[in-house]
Amino acid sequence: METAGVCPDAVTFVGVLSSCANLGAVSVGHEVEQRIESSRLGLNPFLNNALINMYARCGNLVKARANFDGMPVKSVVSWTAIIGGYGMHGYGEIAVELFDEMIKSGIRPDGAAFVSVLCACSHAGLTEKGLEYFSEMKMKHRLQPGPEHYSCVVDLLGRAGRLNEALELIKSMQVKPDGAVWGALLGACKIHRNVEMAELAFERVIEFEPTNIGYYVLLSNIYSEAENLEGVLKVRVMMRERKLKKDPGFSYVEYKGRVHLFLAGDRSHPQKKEIYRMVDELEALVKKLAGCKDNEERRNKEALIGMGVHSEKLAIVFGLLNSEPGTEIVVIKNLRMCDDCHLFFKGVSKIVTRQLVVRDATRFHHFRDGHCSCKDYW
Repeated sequence: METAGVCPDAVTFVGVLSSCANLGAVSVGHEVEQRIESSRLGLNPFLNNALINMYARCGNLVKARANFDGMPVKSVVSWTAIIGGYGMHGYGEIAVELFDEMIKSGIRPDGAAFVSVLCACSHAGLTEKGLEYFSEMKMKHRLQPGPEHYSCVVDLLGRAGRLNEALELIKSMQVKPDGAVWGALLGACKIHRNVEMAELAFERVIEFEPTNIGYYVLLSNIYSEAENLEGVLKVRVMMRERKLKKDPGFSYVEYKGRVHLFLAGDRSHPQKKEIYRMVDELEALVKKLAGCKDNEERRNKEALIGMGVHSEKLAIVFGLLNSEPGTEIVVIKNLRMCDDCHLFFKGVSKIVTRQLVVRDATRFHHFRDGHCSCKDYW
């Protein structure tokens, strides 16, 4: 567009910032912010909201909050963006404080605002607070919950282990439950290893999303953890018959304005030798730190089925090799992080004494000094 001599306007910048948010391209987003300032469009509320969303989804909550605090007039969209940002990062208590502050300031919450605060409560384990908001939504604010709100509450109850209540809520819905609602229940069954309810949720969810590979993988993992090999085989046959293939796991990290992307077991990077050497060293240190059993058998199994070392490990180690000591490393991942990698990053954050941030398919994880911001509630 610029080559054609067309000058970007506010709508253009909003579109680009949205793309930056989806990709986690914070350096490009920062350049766009500078262009906005030089174009004297800084007071545009739509641009400010887009900047809050971009910085929050790229892992920089400090910048997101600075943009929010600097707005002379804040709309419900502005509040929703910052509440959603804190919720995504696992800071549910702050998200709740902001939601209450928004209402005290006279701003009436809409459906999107309730989605943000309900998700924040779910990620932080604030079950009773989330249920209170869901009740207030109907009784106090006269808003009719949609499938997206029920999905949040099913997730809220499910994460807390209240699976029967979650199922009863679905049965009592005044609107028809969609794939996301049943998918939330299926995800909760994975956390609490409830095979029977998982099968029920799976049957319902594939009625709505028969080609969503994630649900098949989720059920397969539930069967695998229950050591139900017949179930695992059944899912594989189903996937083969429907010609469905698992999405490859990939992670990427920005370095000097360039994106470095890694697949699971990737050996195409120019620094592969140094990366794999450090992965092995760190795994040995983490194992020693946590007193874990030898994970060589697991690594061998991964190699046999073509996974190799998970992509987020490679991305984080690349960041460690190429950044200054003490600097934060932010990695974007397309799938949900596994338990093994989560444990690995907690250990590494303690060993290297710096913050490691991973944005997976559902949320941010901030690893520092052996702990994660999710408090293992994810």
